[in-house]
Amino acid sequence: MFKKILTISIVLFLTSTFLMAQTQNLERSGGFARLQAMGNNPYVIDPFNMTLNSAWGAYYSNFIMGDLGSTATAFGNDGAGQFIGANFKVGSKMTLGVFLTRNDFSGSFSILNLDPYGVVNRINNLSGGVIALNNNVGLMGTYSMGKHKLGFGLSYASSTNEYNPANGDGTNGSASQLGLNFGYVSQLSGSLLLDVSLSLSFPTASYEQPNVAETSVSETIISLNARTFVRLSQKFRLVPVLQYVTTSRSEDIPTTGTESENRDGTSNSIFILGVGFMYQTGDFLFSGGPAYASQSATTASVDNVQPELSNGFSGFPIWNLGGEWSFADWIVGRMGYMAISGSISNESPADASSVNEAIQTLYGPTGFWLGLGFRSSGFSLDATVNDDVLRQGLNNIGGGGATFAYISVSMAF
Repeated sequence: MFKKILTISIVLFLTSTFLMAQTQNLERSGGFARLQAMGNNPYVIDPFNMTLNSAWGAYYSNFIMGDLGSTATAFGNDGAGQFIGANFKVGSKMTLGVFLTRNDFSGSFSILNLDPYGVVNRINNLSGGVIALNNNVGLMGTYSMGKHKLGFGLSYASSTNEYNPANGDGTNGSASQLGLNFGYVSQLSGSLLLDVSLSLSFPTASYEQPNVAETSVSETIISLNARTFVRLSQKFRLVPVLQYVTTSRSEDIPTTGTESENRDGTSNSIFILGVGFMYQTGDFLFSGGPAYASQSATTASVDNVQPELSNGFSGFPIWNLGGEWSFADWIVGRMGYMAISGSISNESPADASSVNEAIQTLYGPTGFWLGLGFRSSGFSLDATVNDDVLRQGLNNIGGGGATFAYISVSMAF
């Protein structure tokens, strides 16, 4: 009887140990700058994952993060990509967080992205008078059920441009975006960690003017993101990644007088499938792999004007590779590399019923990134390093070049 109890106890202990192994060494530091310095790496776990899958907030409670972003000059007036977010533990099973982002947010496929496919630009091309969305507010909550982490996110932004003259009718331009995120992270077994999220965004814009039908554009964006971390050994994990995005758009366009016509707008589709790995030994981590990606945009036909038009990109292989090494407890060095090979296709109307098609080989942004991370008492600063700084050598002494290209900060407490 004692042997049986001892055996069961050992099995339970080992099982719980393996379940914790996937996430127990999570660094409570990092951000977009870290991922970029590692070659825009989608195969590593980082606090920035919270912006895509709210369930990761369960692992980063009592945590503040943000980006100082980047500037085009050494001493710019402001930073592109700046945002701030905070996530706090509420009780033993819940966290609550808030994110404030702008329309230049550096993430992708997230409800924190504002109008990524240009609804406001479209309506301004049709009628004008709508102010671009900015200052997005995102709320996030998580609930833990043992090894299962559930997440929910809600975001909203709006703008108005109303003119009311003393005499006559005025104009009214408005835009808004509602976003919803449902996230799930679970240690399904001792060797399998699942990360999956579904995001929905609904950007809309409208413009009203005297004696003309209202012009409006509405869009639905659906984004599915999934990763699995398969532990093959104590040092090696296989990381398949899937991302799928689809958009549909509806437009009400004035025709004559107060009449309008409803049309299908441009639709988009994005598919990314990658198979990467993580290799970690001691203070060294190397991660990366190849991916296939396709993107297409389809513009609906217009009777007697143009046929349906499609433009797209297909890429393989797309390489994202990166490594980091802790030189000491307070500093981490990083290096990343990215390469894209593929083709682009463009269709243009030849007449109202036929198209011209052009197909070209494309070699996308390639090359190295360098980065540094600094740690002290829960505070971290992560930055990509301009490689031109290294090329300057001794000229850096008293030189005017910017050392850091993009900066992220975080605080764990």
